[in-house]
Amino acid sequence: MAETERLKVHLVQGENRVQTVVRGQIEVPEAKPDVDKILSKEAKAKVRDVTIVPNKVIVNGTLDVQVTYVAFKPDQSVNFFHDSVNFTSSLDVPGAEPGDDVDVEFTVEDVSLTRSTRDPRKFNVAAVLSVFAKVTDIDEIEILTETPEGNTALEEQDITVEHLIGEKVTKQIIVSDQFDVPEEKPDAERILRTEAKVDITNKKIIANKVIVDGAVRLQVMYVAMKPAQTVHSLHHTIRFSDFVEVPDAEPGMNVQVRAVVESAEVGLIKDPALFADIIIQLTVFVTETRTLRDVPTELENEEGFERIRLKVEQEIGAGETQVVLRDTTEVPGEKPDIEKVLDARVDKTEVTDTNILSGKVLIRGYADVEIVYVSAKPDQAVHAMHQRLDFRTFVVVEGAEPDMRVKVRIDAEYVNVDQDGLDLHTEVVLRVAATVWELSQPMVYTPVEMPPTVEPTATPCPPTPYTVRAGDTLSKIAAANRVTVQMILDINPQITNPDVLEVGQVIMIPCPAMG
Repeated sequence: MAETERLKVHLVQGENRVQTVVRGQIEVPEAKPDVDKILSKEAKAKVRDVTIVPNKVIVNGTLDVQVTYVAFKPDQSVNFFHDSVNFTSSLDVPGAEPGDDVDVEFTVEDVSLTRSTRDPRKFNVAAVLSVFAKVTDIDEIEILTETPEGNTALEEQDITVEHLIGEKVTKQIIVSDQFDVPEEKPDAERILRTEAKVDITNKKIIANKVIVDGAVRLQVMYVAMKPAQTVHSLHHTIRFSDFVEVPDAEPGMNVQVRAVVESAEVGLIKDPALFADIIIQLTVFVTETRTLRDVPTELENEEGFERIRLKVEQEIGAGETQVVLRDTTEVPGEKPDIEKVLDARVDKTEVTDTNILSGKVLIRGYADVEIVYVSAKPDQAVHAMHQRLDFRTFVVVEGAEPDMRVKVRIDAEYVNVDQDGLDLHTEVVLRVAATVWELSQPMVYTPVEMPPTVEPTATPCPPTPYTVRAGDTLSKIAAANRVTVQMILDINPQITNPDVLEVGQVIMIPCPAMG
């Protein structure tokens, strides 16, 4: 019997990418001034839920739009507001079935705003999105790993797969915190909206467990507790650590962790000022890399085997680098001059473009820095400004080639702002990590059960008629046809006396095989 190996792998059922246009309307919040001129707009799409029906993926998403504008009032101060538009997109993915796993990625390619002719505080949104969906399913498959005796392999190949240890494990965790509104921000009277994003910062396997460290990054929009009741936003990060039990997991194996925010609630309390309860679903896959050598991918004789295409994603490699960004800027004209810098942090990082070359990944992006300062004017009010620092770098990933897929992650490790008169000198250190994947589709053989061999059985022949001639007796007729007298009597009940036969009488002669 030829050698085989049973593997449990994530099989790619199918994938597709489509372009869709999202249309809707956003509105300036009641507490914000009217818009005189839009300075900038940014949009980001996120998944609300995904449904798989046979051969199709239906994605419900939300397009979040942030608008920075000059206010229509005497001082023409700069303001901003957020609003969102819900949308639905569908993708044809042959092979997709309910219960499969699905990964969805959005890329906002363009967004435009036009003021409504009916209400100057409303704007019509039109955004072009690229939607990508990949459907996978966990399956156990037995692969032929050597050429059967007496057969010939016309083609052989080394195949590397990620063998799943046990099952995928899902766990729901709650991350909670109590925190104050930042000192430079006014107190909150009412929460308008909460957005939460979760990042997995570290994962480690110990015996039968996966330790997961992460950070929940909150953006809270609220109405301020002051006479004008203007709308403000604040950011807060909650770090967490938890574990997921995975039987048979061992150090040295590979682990993937997916984290999805299922709900995020931020509310008001007296002391401290705010509380947050975030429900996160963690999905953990522990795998072991297995390389099968000289696997027959084409046999001369395929009897007893089925040739199938094994569609699996394979991690080619990963790498990281540090990027140091430096820039000097002045306070924007619409903002008061700086007396003293209070705080600085990286508010947002974004990858705008990736390009895979042989052995490396080129990455473009930016980091937005929020600078909080005391203004140089009599009331010394606290203000905030934003500074954008663009970067371009590359990450070495051995084995990377064009047309492969890449995932990039950016973490801010350090930020500092020094004041020199009216100039601000900003320095930011980013850690940029890239992981390159490839969809592998080798042909392999899996044994099939052959139907059991059935020995042919004798089929009884039908009786044949015989006309009695002069001198015939039952014993003579039986001997001539290789049957017994009793066998003739059994199928001829009309013969009442076996010693008396009439010439011309027709009787039935049984088949000898029936005996």
